[in-house]
Amino acid sequence: MVMYTCTIIQKGSDIMIFAYTRISTAKESQRHDRQIKAISDFAEKNIFEIDRIYSDTVSGKTKTDTRPQYQLLKQVIRKGDILIISDLDRIGRDASNVIAELNELKSSGIKVIALDIPYMNDFNNIQNDSMYNMIVDILITLKAHIAQQEREKIVSRINQGLEVAKASKVKLGRPKRDELPPEFVKTYRKFKNKEYGKMKATDFAKMLGVSRSTLYNYINTYNEIYLTEQ
Repeated sequence: MVMYTCTIIQKGSDIMIFAYTRISTAKESQRHDRQIKAISDFAEKNIFEIDRIYSDTVSGKTKTDTRPQYQLLKQVIRKGDILIISDLDRIGRDASNVIAELNELKSSGIKVIALDIPYMNDFNNIQNDSMYNMIVDILITLKAHIAQQEREKIVSRINQGLEVAKASKVKLGRPKRDELPPEFVKTYRKFKNKEYGKMKATDFAKMLGVSRSTLYNYINTYNEIYLTEQ
């Protein structure tokens, strides 16, 4: 992927200012140009130069640690540098991933400008350490709430599937393929990939609202079905 350089007047110090764009496909309907223009217009308005723009063409569901250009960016960006993105969700696959990336960047002393977030798209706020930290902390709290809502929706759907199974007098001991709750496969894969953090199986079972024995029956069935198909 080509990396772009904007020749706009440098504002300030020896900090480096990077930008990142991501689109889902290489189709004509999706181009990096829109994001690049928005970022370049912001730089021109605030009279500073963008040192380099990194661009990935990958699905929004792709983990950030497998996005090649984003990983190259994280190798060169340093404490005190600034990262500009057109939309906050460009740096993560979901609310939890965005939180993790923001926390990592903040702890590394890197400031993020997200053009779609009020106060986070104000260049003066970004240069004020106290203001920036307060804005990011509030944003992380909101994102964490959204992530919790996403988890609760998944749990609700799984529990609904369990209730339907019980009402139909389906044996819940060792389910068949079509008896696995519809959301279990996706949720269990997130658990395996540690997207819920270092969660223990006991806590995962509690999150789903099932006993440990039922959870292990589901996992065994999952392994029998999906591992044998690989």
